[in-house]
Amino acid sequence: MAKQTCAISLDRIELKDINMNLSKANAFIVYLYQGELKHGKGFHPKTVNDTLRHIWHFEQHTGSVDFRAVTRRMIEEFKDELIGRSDKTGKDGLSASTIVHTFGNLKAFFSWLSGQQGYRRSITSQLYNHFNSPRHLVELAGAAAPKFVPSADQLRTMLKAMPANVPSQRRDRAMLAALFLFGVRDGALISLRLKHIDIDRKQVFQDAREVKTKFSKTSFVDWFPVGDDIERIVTEWIGELRSMGAADDAPLFPTAPFKPWIGRHSIELEFLTTAAPVRQVLRKAAAAAGVPYFKPHAVRSTVAKLCDEWASSLRDMKALSQNLGHEQISTTSKYYGDVEPDLKQELFRKMREKQKNPAARDIGELAERVSLETQDVVRKILQMALDKN
Repeated sequence: MAKQTCAISLDRIELKDINMNLSKANAFIVYLYQGELKHGKGFHPKTVNDTLRHIWHFEQHTGSVDFRAVTRRMIEEFKDELIGRSDKTGKDGLSASTIVHTFGNLKAFFSWLSGQQGYRRSITSQLYNHFNSPRHLVELAGAAAPKFVPSADQLRTMLKAMPANVPSQRRDRAMLAALFLFGVRDGALISLRLKHIDIDRKQVFQDAREVKTKFSKTSFVDWFPVGDDIERIVTEWIGELRSMGAADDAPLFPTAPFKPWIGRHSIELEFLTTAAPVRQVLRKAAAAAGVPYFKPHAVRSTVAKLCDEWASSLRDMKALSQNLGHEQISTTSKYYGDVEPDLKQELFRKMREKQKNPAARDIGELAERVSLETQDVVRKILQMALDKN
């Protein structure tokens, strides 16, 4: 445990403070590598810490052997130990993803070492390539774990089942509605301020200087077309906060319970420090509505699945994908937009029908190429024809 703590805080302590069981040469070169990861590659501190933990795990396994004296046999023994834990459960078990990431981080480290003065002769590609992961573990690590994604109807069922008698309950209900309406991650949700929500334009300004966005990316998020009922829950909550005296910089979803504000010029609202309360809200609401529990991120998948229904052209799909923060439509499709077997079968049935009816196919293709106003006119004409039937 001392080694792990030491590794994580290497940039804040003196070399003499490091556990003397560790090789001083190893400690110093890892210190340099930490700087390479942090400043040279710009990795997030958590990624740096995870990498250092894997390095010190290997260093501990070898008995603090100088990295220049590491042999292929040592690497093989270390790999055998970790791979053996892939079949275990509980504290002794390791997931395929963890093992693959460990080997990958160690290979990257030793590859970097091979270019450092004093290490070039002893560390070659034949050595660090021994950290390659077994193919079956790579396949397992890359396989997407099945996760429950709620439908739009299930989210509405949950919202209806949630009590709204006191401010804290209305905050919780608005939290779920906002996840659905904005399609943002939970980290961004808890760091949003009132000033970031533009009700008139129906937009959210994710200012990376204040909002915890992925890759610290600033963006404007348009409200997804999930319905006026969902919008109303969020806007009414904003109105309630404003009536309490909340200012522009106040959190959209503050901590609860709320301090009394009657008789004061302004209310004191505090930001949630973690996204744990969001998960607790979902867990309680799902149980009350008889819906399986899901993580906040699953709501983004719900939104992504609805994109197919909302989009009437490739341009629409591109806009929806960008609104989720994806530069490529393929990201939305690969990680969020899986099609259920029954729906897939129905879609293929419709596609086969279109192939049998060229006229219907031509209408659909032409519709995608005209303006939104023209599409609206065509839609009304078709609807009138359906009403007559």
